Amino acid sequence: MKKLFLYLLCILLISLPGSAQKKWEIYFTNPQKIKRTGVINPQDGLISMIRNSQKNFYGAFYDISSKKIADELIAAYNRGIDVRLVTEQDTFSGDAITKILEAGIPVITDTTTGLMHNKFAIADSSSVFTGSFNTTDNGAFKNNNNAVIIHSTELAEIYSSEFREMFDQHIFGNKREQGAFAGFQKKYYVKLDDTNINVYFAPEDNVEKIIYDRLKKSKKSIRFMYFSFTSDKIGELMIEKFRAGIKVHGVFEKKGSRTEHSEYIKMKIEGLPVRLDKNKYIMHHKVIIIDDFRVITGSFNLSKNANKRNDENIIIMDSAEIAATYIDEFHRIYGRENAGE
Repeated sequence: MKKLFLYLLCILLISLPGSAQKKWEIYFTNPQKIKRTGVINPQDGLISMIRNSQKNFYGAFYDISSKKIADELIAAYNRGIDVRLVTEQDTFSGDAITKILEAGIPVITDTTTGLMHNKFAIADSSSVFTGSFNTTDNGAFKNNNNAVIIHSTELAEIYSSEFREMFDQHIFGNKREQGAFAGFQKKYYVKLDDTNINVYFAPEDNVEKIIYDRLKKSKKSIRFMYFSFTSDKIGELMIEKFRAGIKVHGVFEKKGSRTEHSEYIKMKIEGLPVRLDKNKYIMHHKVIIIDDFRVITGSFNLSKNANKRNDENIIIMDSAEIAATYIDEFHRIYGRENAGE
């Protein structure tokens, strides 16, 4: 009887919410080397994901030049993990790629004039890594980047489908889904506990419109951090929201921000509290936080090329807990004292 009681107690403890694996982890780089409790570099998260893979690891990365990541991929491949990679043709060179190819890992490059600009991976058909992080030393240690790992078989299947399209079918810059009813069959949405998650890919999903529609629904605040922001459509909507009393704050990467194509000068003239980043290297985020609960991140810059030509992805996560971590990152780069909060 006592053994039965202990057995039932163990089952109960295992089933408690606190005992379950955390459904997601958020990662940020720290190029300014500021003391930040609990903040982990995206490279460390990705390495852990590779090391913990049991069956397969599939990665679509714009630039694979980190020798540390290359070594981890090779080690996984050598212990029997099915490792497959997709990368951009223009970055298909260097010691890391050479080592990967010599190890026998299959790598496919894009075939179009647009970029294979994704930064995502799937492990064991159950976990997804995505964000702005390129697998480079600069991406890990010099540039501001973010990434998220989400544990969900449903989400993994959505990203796996996109990966197979590139790796198996060699389809890049896909303007529309194949087949008469493909658009209706494609899955975009996953519910993870109480968190709604949506995933979209460019160019087939018109990501600019999807972001526009989410921004249109904002009720109280918009925060953004973008490496490249040249979309007139989204820039004008943010100005419209600001005029309507919505709090709009943003950070632009300083490189290219003063060109005629950037939305930075236009927003400054309109009085929006936007500013340039202070990283002497690159502020590489592609992030929007809406109403303190909705986060949009991924590889997608707010540009015409991202929307029309490149292979890109975004993930939209409706979670106040996730949003809080991204707001902390926003405050670190923008400055809380300047955000009116």
